[in-house]
Amino acid sequence: MTRPRGSTFMKSNTENVFHRQISRSYPAVVKGEGVYLWDENGKRYLDGAAGVFVAILGQGVDEIADAIDAEMRQVTFAYTTTFTSETERALTRKLVEWAPEAFDKAWICTSGSGANETAIKLARHYHLVRGNTGKFRVIARHHSYHGSSIGALSLTGAVPRRQPYEPLLLDFPHISPPNCYRCPLDLIYPSCGAACASELEDVIMREGPETISAFIVEPMAGGPLGGLVTPPEYMRAAREICDQYDVLLIVDEVISGIGRTGRNFAVEHTGVTPDIITIAKGLGAGYVPIGGVLAHKKIHAAFEEADTSFVHGESFTGHTAVSAAGLATLNYIEKHDLVRRAGTLGDHLGECMETLRKNPMVGEIRGHGLLRGVELVADKTMKRPFPRAKGVAEAVGRECNERGLLVLPGVAGADGTDGDTVVLAPPYIVTHEQIDTMVSILGEAIKVVGAEM
Repeated sequence: MTRPRGSTFMKSNTENVFHRQISRSYPAVVKGEGVYLWDENGKRYLDGAAGVFVAILGQGVDEIADAIDAEMRQVTFAYTTTFTSETERALTRKLVEWAPEAFDKAWICTSGSGANETAIKLARHYHLVRGNTGKFRVIARHHSYHGSSIGALSLTGAVPRRQPYEPLLLDFPHISPPNCYRCPLDLIYPSCGAACASELEDVIMREGPETISAFIVEPMAGGPLGGLVTPPEYMRAAREICDQYDVLLIVDEVISGIGRTGRNFAVEHTGVTPDIITIAKGLGAGYVPIGGVLAHKKIHAAFEEADTSFVHGESFTGHTAVSAAGLATLNYIEKHDLVRRAGTLGDHLGECMETLRKNPMVGEIRGHGLLRGVELVADKTMKRPFPRAKGVAEAVGRECNERGLLVLPGVAGADGTDGDTVVLAPPYIVTHEQIDTMVSILGEAIKVVGAEM
């Protein structure tokens, strides 16, 4: 058996942790400071993926830790079938302030998967209270990622994540993503006029408009599509199609929201107002598991008009400490003007990433703000991906790891089997110099893997 570079294989794992990859030995993390992490062996890592989009403020923000501590000392737990709390009220009020115009309600949960599960149910119940009893299916996109619970995984279009659980998944239709690098219609952006959006209407008509409750889209994707940005023209076309067929437009901003693109939410770059926004990850800056759903005023109005409540809830919905963490995170971002900073530093990251284009393996560089992805190809002219068996993205990730940089490898984004991407998405507190170092290390890693290929 060939031992992949940089990995540690064990004959038997004596730990009690059920690790994500059972063949690996994981070092324990022992310290975090700013954009750095240290493991038990004293090795320092530059966090180029913000703990995979979560630790957007880096490590060690006392204001957030103190806010959680103070809340927990005041109230440990109160069930939200009986109570709300001042922190839940304050967080939802702040989120509505951050949201696009006409959003007036927010639901607090504990994960991105939970947020997307909530959105599926909210869309279904919205149509139900309006008398559209047949609308329950949600259209999503191939190669997308919306979560790991059954409903969220049913939305997810990433084949490797879906395959083991296909018999369990809901029958939700999927359409092609607007990947201009691999246009399914062989057109060129922007002269194409986002013609690929017509597939959404085609599927609605094929499945029956009376069965489709919503369309969910990532304004900017993490893995496996590696920083793919949904063009504004596509979003506008999707909005028109959804309106025509009474389909809700859900934008999944679990990764792209809370300032990462230089706007509060990535959808703001498109000029489109969705009906539901799902958020998580950076909302709590990594201090607590957190998620949320923002609803356009027409959503809650439908329940009020029908005098019906949304039948949904979890034990930790609206948890006081979770709310305190989210509120403290948003306050910290506002205090330090970090949304604007993410946009400015994102421009620098984008300029640095462009230097990688000369590498023959780099087929495409994409992204927005502080989230940029590289698609790696075997043939740049033909845009031919590497065979999945080569494990190119993982190899680049290991090379980066050995050099003290954490990145996010993505796989199968080209055709559902093949395709390799690597994403950089550092915390908003990153410096110009640290960005330079990240891109330099990533470039070195790509060169080394390219030579081995």
